[in-house]
Amino acid sequence: MATQISFALGIAGSPAPATVLNAIKRIEMEDHAQMADMMRLRLSVAVKEDGSGWTLIDDTLFTRLVHLTLSVTVGTGRATPLISAYVIDVDTKFANEPGGSELIVTAMDPTVLMHLDERVKSWPNMKDSDVANAIFRDAHYGFTPIVDDTGWSRHEDDVTLMQRGTDIQFLQHLAARNGYECFVELSDNGEVEGHFHPPRHDGQPQGTLTVNTGSATNVNRFRAKFDMLGPTTARAATLDPDDATKQSGRADNATQSDGMGDQPAVPADRPRTVLLSQLGMAQAGEVQRYAQAVVDRSSWSIVADGELNTVAYGGVLKAKQSVMVRGVGKQFSGRYYVERVLHTIDSDGGYTQRFTLRRNATGLTGQENFRSDDALA
Repeated sequence: MATQISFALGIAGSPAPATVLNAIKRIEMEDHAQMADMMRLRLSVAVKEDGSGWTLIDDTLFTRLVHLTLSVTVGTGRATPLISAYVIDVDTKFANEPGGSELIVTAMDPTVLMHLDERVKSWPNMKDSDVANAIFRDAHYGFTPIVDDTGWSRHEDDVTLMQRGTDIQFLQHLAARNGYECFVELSDNGEVEGHFHPPRHDGQPQGTLTVNTGSATNVNRFRAKFDMLGPTTARAATLDPDDATKQSGRADNATQSDGMGDQPAVPADRPRTVLLSQLGMAQAGEVQRYAQAVVDRSSWSIVADGELNTVAYGGVLKAKQSVMVRGVGKQFSGRYYVERVLHTIDSDGGYTQRFTLRRNATGLTGQENFRSDDALA
């Protein structure tokens, strides 16, 4: 018996009407760790039977920033929320052939709300993580903050942190210099969370992707690549403007390789070294933190992509979490961080999931559990 796949689409807080559901040709939703999550609806449109206008186009359903939601259910499992998004673009293609006209609706996750207003604002006596907590909790957003402490506070007598730009631009800038990710995500119960922390790859894997392993195989295709010149070590130096003392930072190893593999991507022998400049920083603590962030980011140089067999996997693969991979040799099997998943739902009921994975080490640690109780096999 084939696994049943269903989805639920919401518009402005209500279930999508039958006129929309019957017009759907394809839904594409991109779940991404480095960029905003996006959704695209492809809908058939036509002249109304009474000739009074066009279906959907003239029904004013997809207005600017109208709220859309999408969840999907695989088999008898619970519904998985995929995205909460706001319409940012509509594109209409008119054709002479019957059934050829199409309305394409594009929506962005709640970070679009954080990108509407540019501002100049000071954040005195605050850590970067304090700023992230304050912005996510702002009444304009009301997100639940999931924030890790950055451990470095600036005092206004010395340096005042200044924001110039939108809230999401500012937070992404702060995240980059700490080696953090910054994104807005739906929790399993549909709550909007604001995340500001390092990539979280060391928790319970969400499942196991199995390649070329007979009846256990749940991946249609898989490709892995190791960019061996991508990882770097880093050196940085600047001057404290108060006393002209040299402030420096140095990072020779990535800090996030635990549990990913037995051979870190950053080599110990003959590494590639980058010299960081134009830092805009005055204290050794933040210079060191930035140098470490550059090395950590460069270490994610083992990249895999492929397509999941949704029925065989029996669930939904999500970005920003870890997953296990087996069946691709000792170098490439092991734990990965899911960077991107492109979910595609077609009008005929087909559901594909194309993924991009990253890791910062090769090989197996010996601690891998490819069939844990909570992991899909």
